[in-house]
Amino acid sequence: MRSIATVTVAPAETSLTTLTRVKSELNLTTVDAARDALLESKIDEASSDIEAHLARVLARATLSERFWGEPNGGEYLVLARAPGVSITSVTLDDVLVSASEYRLEPETGLLYRLDSSGYPCAWTWCKDVVIVYVAGYLLPAETGRTLPYALEAAAVELVSSYWASRGRDPTVRSEDIPGLGAVSYWVGAVGEAGDLPPGVESKIAPFRRVLV
Repeated sequence: MRSIATVTVAPAETSLTTLTRVKSELNLTTVDAARDALLESKIDEASSDIEAHLARVLARATLSERFWGEPNGGEYLVLARAPGVSITSVTLDDVLVSASEYRLEPETGLLYRLDSSGYPCAWTWCKDVVIVYVAGYLLPAETGRTLPYALEAAAVELVSSYWASRGRDPTVRSEDIPGLGAVSYWVGAVGEAGDLPPGVESKIAPFRRVLV
């Protein structure tokens, strides 16, 4: 069985935190357009790095996902994105499926097939199944935010790390200044083992999606 998901309505926001939150964390109270623009770019960078590390898109979007291939898909389909907020429609072999004949498990993104009596049964098709759905979190800049606070805290911590290391030689792991002491730095790059600071890693670990 294979699937391909297409975004039909893109996220309204993609930043996992806000400039106001980051400036408060860094105790920056003055207005500085150049500095704030740099912080905004670091927020975008941190948000992208966290999503890359989790291998998932977190912002809310509307998608159309098509499953095809092996005609017996089991009693559930795994949607490409989660949490699933709502199912707009399910079309099986070009026929609209009643909402009473499927059930969404929002946090995992599992879509179960039900028979006419409401009992679990297998997804079967000749051509394909097309599911239109809304998935993802409302981010901190959006009304009614649903993004877990741990994920925002991870983004703030990562931006703070980027801010503290600006202008520093990224190849330097530690410095020993006679009479003043020694300082060691976290070194990493996205895509490598240990690519995020330990505090960020621990905050985002519970949000790795385990596909079954």
